[in-house]
Amino acid sequence: MRRSKTVSAGARLLAAVLILPLFFPAPAVARMRIETGRDLYNACAALAEHTLSQQKPTPRSVHYCRQYLGGYFESIRHLHNEEVGKGIYAPSGQDPYVCLNLDGPRSYDQLARQIVRTGEWNPHLLDGAAINLANKAFSDRPPC
Repeated sequence: MRRSKTVSAGARLLAAVLILPLFFPAPAVARMRIETGRDLYNACAALAEHTLSQQKPTPRSVHYCRQYLGGYFESIRHLHNEEVGKGIYAPSGQDPYVCLNLDGPRSYDQLARQIVRTGEWNPHLLDGAAINLANKAFSDRPPC
């Protein structure tokens, strides 16, 4: 049996569908960035509210608050464990979280409520960098 050298219309359409996105990419979707204290406050307020309602789908800002908080605590851990950052946060030696205003384990929604509460008590931090709000919320344990 001989194969025909002509390409079917379906094969041409499939090739066009696979190749065209390379030449005409989809427009970039803007992703929210947490830069200011107000951005962090709003994202964490959404997380605290979502925890109470548990409606689906989960709002994007809920994920941004979780990502920011995870990155914040991971950064503290790296500062404590790397030679360059030794002693910046932890005068206690072994515990990188000794200066953090936390007693025991916390869930993301508990940490988010702490951010929201700190933002409400310190509205001047909402217009500054997000890290200032996070530091105020979690680093108020004396003598650190």
